[in-house]
Amino acid sequence: MRIEDISWSWLAGVAVLGILLVLVLFLTRKPRYRRATIMTENEREFYGRLLAACPECQIWPQVPILALVRPDAKEGSRAFCLAFKRISNTRVDWVVVQDMEVIAIVELDDRSHDARKDAQRDRILKSCGYRVVRFNSSRRPDPRQIHEAVFAEQA
Repeated sequence: MRIEDISWSWLAGVAVLGILLVLVLFLTRKPRYRRATIMTENEREFYGRLLAACPECQIWPQVPILALVRPDAKEGSRAFCLAFKRISNTRVDWVVVQDMEVIAIVELDDRSHDARKDAQRDRILKSCGYRVVRFNSSRRPDPRQIHEAVFAEQA
């Protein structure tokens, strides 16, 4: 059998079937996952200082913002969906809690932080009455400085 003897429609059909087979195999592939760390090494180091600064508090890491705020619109409405989408994948670095009350939201700014997104998130949190305390990763405040910043408005 020579290639000249094979009709083009037959070759096209085989090519289409091959493409469909590849697409089916690709689309039905099950997602794979891998274990991730909750904090970077830099965040872990800061977390130790945060624990030393607030021994009477609980420190909750990587809290989804939806655990702290909800869109102020009728659920299911366009306004709700837009506001929900804006914050749905957002997390805060730490929530400092005392007697089940949020004392402050603590953020550690490093190269991974986007200043524009951080400012937007801060506005949302502040509009709901939360206090956001930011520390620059390169400055390394000691536990006393952290404690003063976290409890600044509570004294």
